Amino acid sequence: MIARGIGPGSRVGICGQNSANLLCALLGAMRSGGVAVPLNHKLPNETLEFISADARLELVLADGDLQERFPSSVPANTLTDPVPDGSDIVAVQPAPGQAAMVLYTSGSTGRPKGVLLSHDSQWTMLDRLAIPQGVTGIVAAPLYHMNGLLFALSLLHARSRLVLMPRFEASAYLRAVDKYRVNVVTGVPTMLAMMSREREDLGDLDLESVSLVSIGSAPLTQNVIRETERLFPNARVANGYGTTETGAGVFGRHPDGLRVPKMSLGYPAEDVEVRLSGGTADEGVLQVRTPSAMTEYLNSPQKTAEKVSPDGWIDTGDVMRRDEHGFYYFVGRADDMFVCGGENVYPGQLERVLERHPAIEEVCVVPVPDEVRGEMPVAFITLSDGHSLTEDEVKELALAGAPAYMHPRRVFFVDGMPLAATNKIDRRALTKAATGRLS
Repeated sequence: MIARGIGPGSRVGICGQNSANLLCALLGAMRSGGVAVPLNHKLPNETLEFISADARLELVLADGDLQERFPSSVPANTLTDPVPDGSDIVAVQPAPGQAAMVLYTSGSTGRPKGVLLSHDSQWTMLDRLAIPQGVTGIVAAPLYHMNGLLFALSLLHARSRLVLMPRFEASAYLRAVDKYRVNVVTGVPTMLAMMSREREDLGDLDLESVSLVSIGSAPLTQNVIRETERLFPNARVANGYGTTETGAGVFGRHPDGLRVPKMSLGYPAEDVEVRLSGGTADEGVLQVRTPSAMTEYLNSPQKTAEKVSPDGWIDTGDVMRRDEHGFYYFVGRADDMFVCGGENVYPGQLERVLERHPAIEEVCVVPVPDEVRGEMPVAFITLSDGHSLTEDEVKELALAGAPAYMHPRRVFFVDGMPLAATNKIDRRALTKAATGRLS
């Protein structure tokens, strides 16, 4: 990076599938004093052009077939280009608060926002997560997303072994776990659900080396926990929480040694302050103040002010519930909430109710327009292997476990959920599909 003229404050776009070269380029940008900008290679050209201008990229390093997707005004090299010998170069020591990275949030509801993160915020998360030295971990989630990137950096920070896959594919992932005797697995719930479907074809794979499965970036379900414990019999399943803006590891173990309930996110970490807003004392929108927080939204002071209070509280937009021991539970996204017949419906609440049934592997509840009620809930469901349910049975489950206004008026059974680029369920795609089916 230094040989290419990159120095303090320089923005470097890094775009490609997961690879050692991509990870080295990202670290090289930060060690040179520059700012790494990992980019989703699945974004349309128009969005990549916007990010190039918004981030003021001075250099792009990309897989060979991706270079032409960036504006000609930005110098581009492939991630495999030969580089000068850098053995005599000393890494830049960052100043307090110095920018390290920009992660762009999804642009599915408009242009993406650049989340500016400092070196200090990265070190806070690495120290908070404290991956043990000498373990083997596997990363298949994309490195332009906090989940995969932070876990990869945590393994390197611990001087442990990193098994890096270019992309997630359930069968190949499980074979890699067996081959490399992986101890720590991380990912989003959908990845674990997809792996559980491969169980019948695993053959003689030995997955008993896995001692920890850390799941984050999307709500965890009881069924995913059950299937994960069956898949990895020696593993403890941890339900993590964090956002790009707050950083990861917001919750952890209880200071009094109480066991974290399986569906809970945990107790607030030692260096994290939390509070609930807009509801009751024990349920509301989670706000967080933490040293792992973002610095700002790049070039967006108004959006930064909407997200972060003057005294540093970040509004996550996630509705949480707190129990009598101080453990927190995810209820739903405030912006996923819709109104049915005058009542507020949080899809996550209904999803948690339905997911208790062993026949239901995954469920996603979305709204569709209704002339009388305004909007009404519709459920998409994938079933566990060897199980069956009818639409009426699902409705009865909902009526037995949730308020009547919340029950799904229609239920669609699907073989698999559509996924966004981060391997999370694509709610917007399902909303569009539901509206199309009922129109």
